[in-house]
Amino acid sequence: MLYQFLLNFVDTFGFLNVFKYITFRTGLSLFTSLAIVLIIGGPFIKYFSSQKILNPIRDDGPEEHIVKKIGTPTMGGVIILIGLLVSVLCWGDLTNINILFCIYISISFGVLGAFDDYKKIKHSNSSGVSSKFKIISQIILAIIGVCFFCLLCRDSEYNKLILSIL
Repeated sequence: MLYQFLLNFVDTFGFLNVFKYITFRTGLSLFTSLAIVLIIGGPFIKYFSSQKILNPIRDDGPEEHIVKKIGTPTMGGVIILIGLLVSVLCWGDLTNINILFCIYISISFGVLGAFDDYKKIKHSNSSGVSSKFKIISQIILAIIGVCFFCLLCRDSEYNKLILSIL
């Protein structure tokens, strides 16, 4: 969003030309996501800790691991996803199909992980969703993503490459 907005002013303000470089935007994205995670991470963890939404721990692991994990809140992946998505939406070229594909994969797999954590919290055990359900869901989500990727890249080299693999 900010990337597209700033490109409108490159002709007027020459110093904004630096936003055309992917390395510069990558650095901005890194610092944006870091700032977001640091800002929302503390309150997010405090909220989940105060609500007693803790990560159920498997009891078949090493004793040292069990002791370290006691009191650890769950759903921490949401913090990482928020930081990642906001920074990509700010500094990424949203007309690039590769970025849209990565956003789709990140969101869909993140929702699957959040659903797994939700089931762990709801049933108060460490099992979550079954491994069979998780792997089948990941395969289906990936196939859906690749199909849309092929549809959006009809005449490009990506489509020829993917079709040659299949």
